[in-house]
This record gives sequence, C-alpha cells and structure tokens, in this order.
Amino acid sequence: MRRKLFAGLFFMLGLTAVSAQINLSFNPEKGAKYEYQTEMIQNIKQSVMGQEIPVEMEVNMRYLMEIKDKTPQETHVQLTYQDIVYVISNPMMNMRYDSENPAVRNLINKSFLMVVAPDGSVKSVTEIDNVAESPTNTSGANWQVDAQVVAQLNQQFSGDAVKDMLEQSFKMYPANAVRAGDSWNMDNTTTINNMNTSVKTKYTLKEISGNIATIAIESDMVMTVGAGMEGTIAGTQTGTMTIDTRTGLPVTSDIAQNIAGLVKAQGMDVQVQLTGKVKTSIKEIK
Repeated sequence: MRRKLFAGLFFMLGLTAVSAQINLSFNPEKGAKYEYQTEMIQNIKQSVMGQEIPVEMEVNMRYLMEIKDKTPQETHVQLTYQDIVYVISNPMMNMRYDSENPAVRNLINKSFLMVVAPDGSVKSVTEIDNVAESPTNTSGANWQVDAQVVAQLNQQFSGDAVKDMLEQSFKMYPANAVRAGDSWNMDNTTTINNMNTSVKTKYTLKEISGNIATIAIESDMVMTVGAGMEGTIAGTQTGTMTIDTRTGLPVTSDIAQNIAGLVKAQGMDVQVQLTGKVKTSIKEIK
C-alpha cells in the first residue's frame, strides 16, 4: 500500500513538472551589472565571372551592462563599450581594428542608454556621435580602405542601427506563459550599412532545468542589399539559447547562419554564399 502511495505521489510530481508554465520577459533587477559579449564570424564567398573571392569578417564586442532604473512598463539599461575587435580579410588584404586602433578607440568607455519594454522591444537608444575617427594619414596605402571602414562603422554604430541590433537580440519573449514543447513566432527587421534584413523566427521551449530555460531557434532570413548594388540573399539561422527565467536575460546563444543569393554590382552578377556563427553571453558581475 505504501509503495503504491509513493508511486502515485511521484507520478503527480512528475506530471506537475511536465505541465509547469513559465512567463518569460525582460526582467533584470535595478542596480544589477552584467558583462555582455557578442561574437560574429562570417565567411563570405563571392563568385564574379567564374572567379571566387573569399572574404572573412569578424566582429567581437564586450559591454558593461548596468540596470539603471525600472518600472512595470520599461527598464533603463546603460551599455558601455569595453572592448571591440573588427576584422576584414580577403586574399588582397587583412585589416584589423580593435580597442587600440586610432580609428575605433573613441568608442571605448563610451556609454549609451537603451529603454526596453517587458516584451524585449527596444523603445529608444541614445546616440553616440563620431563612433569611429577618420584616419589622419592620407598618404598610407590603406587610407582609402580605412576611410571606408570608418564610414561603415559610424553607420553600423549609429543610434538607429544599434537599436535595431539590440531589438533583434532581446525582442523574443512570448506573449503568454509557455511550457516545454510550446512554440511562438517573432518578426524583426533591421537596416545596417544599407542592407535591410528581415528575420522571421520560431522559438521552441525545449526544457526547463532549475532557473534555466533552453530554447531552440529556427529563423528564415531575407537580406536586401543597397549602396550601389541590388539583389536579395536569403537563408536560415538555427541554434539554441539559454535564458535565466528570473531575469529573462539570454545567458548564452549559439546561432549558425547559412545564406545565399545573387546580387548585381557595377553591371556584373555576383553569386554570394555566406556561412556564419553568432554567439552571445551575459553573466552577472557581483
């Protein structure tokens, strides 16, 4: 009789665990501090008139993330740039810009404030002027490339571009409580460096273990290019994210990109294939 009682109790506890629902939202505590890191590596193959031109891009960023204020309607988050690595390489050049480089060191220790709603949408981002500095040596062989990169960085880190980028990272929470096995959808659109990107994402809650929720990510991406080029490249993003259910912050994410398409540049057809990895992590600073 006792064995049957225990078996029934364990069954009920197991049923409760399986059926447990959680509410996920952007909910860090006021005064908390975090180290927020992002890493993106993209390998791009461009085929022009039968000639293949490989390009590799790497962007690593590290921020100090401080929760300055909080109300039921919004959270005020100050982000301070701590470190940056920006690398572009192809068979003809290898350019590296980091925290010590004159072009981008102006960004280090600069802060901006973002206002985030509980659903992860970014209401506003304050602007940082002159993110990157124009090169002063106009006689160097790499001056033209440096000037192009500076212009690209200033656009990439403008207020609107940063707002779009952060919203793509945080606007992911379901409207209702979810349990393991549930899925929800989210659409995001960004415009960075004259490229419009539309991402339709399906999130699926795989499991809850303690305070960590594991979520599978499946996205369809469409990127429309501009700035003297025209065309569309499309593909998928797939990966996994872990979320702290108490704060709603993504502890880790690991996403693989696979995108391809045809664009026209200077009257020529360019076949583009892109594979990449995007990783993020957020850890509390005690």
